[in-house]
Amino acid sequence: MSERNNPDQIVSVLWRRRLTFLLTAAACLAAVVVVTLVLPKTYRATATLLVGTPESTFQTTDLLNQVTRTYATLAGNPNVAETVARDLPFPMTRDDLMKRISITPVESTQLIEISAEAGTATRAQVLANEYANGFVDQVASGVGQPSLSRVSLIESATRPSSAVKPNPPLYIGLGTLLALLLGFAAALLHDRLDRRVRISAEEASFLGYPILARIPRHSRGGSPEHALRDRFSLLKTNLDFLDEREARVVVVTSPAVAEGKSTIAMQFALACAADDERVVLVEGDLRKPGLRHAAYLDHEPPRAGLADYLAGRAPDFEVLSTSPVYRNITFLWAGHTAPDPVALLSSRRLETLLESLRMDFDRVIVDTPPISVGADASLLASRADAVLYVVNEPSTTLVQARSGLGQVENVRPSQIGFVLNRSRTVKADAYYYAHTNDRDRRSRRGRRQKVRT
Repeated sequence: MSERNNPDQIVSVLWRRRLTFLLTAAACLAAVVVVTLVLPKTYRATATLLVGTPESTFQTTDLLNQVTRTYATLAGNPNVAETVARDLPFPMTRDDLMKRISITPVESTQLIEISAEAGTATRAQVLANEYANGFVDQVASGVGQPSLSRVSLIESATRPSSAVKPNPPLYIGLGTLLALLLGFAAALLHDRLDRRVRISAEEASFLGYPILARIPRHSRGGSPEHALRDRFSLLKTNLDFLDEREARVVVVTSPAVAEGKSTIAMQFALACAADDERVVLVEGDLRKPGLRHAAYLDHEPPRAGLADYLAGRAPDFEVLSTSPVYRNITFLWAGHTAPDPVALLSSRRLETLLESLRMDFDRVIVDTPPISVGADASLLASRADAVLYVVNEPSTTLVQARSGLGQVENVRPSQIGFVLNRSRTVKADAYYYAHTNDRDRRSRRGRRQKVRT
């Protein structure tokens, strides 16, 4: 991949994982702000000493710096700290005092700065002045070079007006930068560890098969009906033009449970019925039927269905039913519970039933169990013209999608197409008009009538 595409990839990852990025960055920044606010304040006061006198002259700057550094080293002597600690108006050990004092010679001058840090402004001022005066007294007692034995305090430490630590603007500024970096790292790590299906809006195929439709996330009464109708009309159109051979028997399956395949099957049936097709919708999931719920017909009493027909308990004309709610749609429910669905679906009665339905209806749509649950979906897909492979984009993993697709490929249906359910690349109100023209519809209806005759 070219380097020019890398910025686009990074932006794509950040947008895809924007919640991880924002939460991580916000948490880190909040932690920095809290730590900055609770850190104890530190004040610094500085006293200035003069080595020699203002009239003192040094032959070279190196000599001046050497003398100043020498006295700065002497000022840091533990004996000086020991003497000053005894004279302080509050108790403090020598080692603690030395930790709070810093001594710095000012380059190319005769000045030495003695700074003290403490938890209060007054204590910092007292420490700096006491240490400076203590060192001046030590020098006056005979410490140092005889020719430059004079060290004087030329500027006493004043009471600082503000703390030097913490520095909120600096800490928060650096914390913001760190938070952004950690947020970016968390987003990249999340994206790398996430094994769910990731398909960009520009991709027209997935795992070698076409993407026939992207269905946005929707709920009952929550999404605009026209948007969903348009998406499923697009699905129907794309399936019709996927191959020259017409897909009369269509199986709808998915790699795992809770992918929304029953809803997809129902909405696809509605799209076909809206195009004046006579549709039979078969509930092929004999283990955990969910088509009634997807069709909002939960209130209807159970009746004989596919399992009863395959078991020889009911003829085919008794297991078909209609509902006044849906025009041009006939239902073949799962029927009574089947103890061995695989044995029923393996019988020749299934093939006979599908051939009969093929002759009587324009479209036979079969809602199956997930392809990973037993051999049910595989047996039904082997008798289909096309398989709509439903992938729940926010939750299906790439391993699940590939594994299930491999099982679909094993039964060799004529056509396979992906339907991305709850797609993150489309919105419910961003829809396309995918209706075909009247000529295309009349042409397809004419072909169906020829097949039936």
